Formats: sequence, C-alpha cells, structure tokens
Amino acid sequence: MILVIGCGRLGSNFAMRMAEAGHDVTVLDWDRANLATYLPKDFPGRTITGMEIDAEILRRSGIEDAEVVVIVSRDEPTNMMVADLAREVFAIDRIIVRIDQPRLRTLYEEAGFEVLSPVLEAALSLERRVEAMGQR
Repeated sequence: MILVIGCGRLGSNFAMRMAEAGHDVTVLDWDRANLATYLPKDFPGRTITGMEIDAEILRRSGIEDAEVVVIVSRDEPTNMMVADLAREVFAIDRIIVRIDQPRLRTLYEEAGFEVLSPVLEAALSLERRVEAMGQR
C-alpha cells in the first residue's frame, strides 16, 4: 500500500497516477474539502480525514502496512513531523518527504530520508530547458 499524506495538486495527482497503475493507495488529509476538490469522485483508493501528526489517525490510515509513505502536504513543518513519526514510531523505512528549504532539505537527506523539493526540481528542469535552447 502507498500512503499519500497531503491532498493538494501534487498529492492528488500522484495518488491518481499510482491508483491507475494498479497500486493500493490511501490518501490522508486534514481537510475533507481537499479530498473532495482534488480527487475525482471515482478515485479507486481509500481516503482518510484527520490530523496528519496524530499517531492514531496514521494508524487508521494504515501506515503500519504501508510499503512507502509519501508526505507532500503544503506545510513543511507538518511534513517533517510526519516523516519523523513514520520513522520513529512506525519504523517505516521508505519515506519520501516534501521539503523546499535548502538547509532543511540537506538535513533530512543526511538523516536518510528521500526528499522531494518541487521548487528545486522545477528550477533544475528550467535550467536544463534553457541550456538545451543553446546560446542565442
């Protein structure tokens, strides 16, 4: 099972892609409106509403059975707390966490987390595209 924490544009898009590829997906978000807004009505996965940093909510979301936990809420401190809970309380090895601040990103990478930085990845993509256009 893939547990996606955070159901904004990124989390919902990733969850749909994984579900369409045949994966068992659960999406957790604190705001029910996000689930209704960003996931289609026919989303084949499971949804849970509740505070992401609540261990009981994480248990109800099935974190103990998750093969990978993807934490992509818009709130960076929440992402860091959930990543730490997933590792320290639930012993999850495969965690991808969204962190954009360079210093914190480095800190979490050094701690062994797989880090996603949409800002950095978009900047690198733009850099490659501009360089591919060549000098004019």
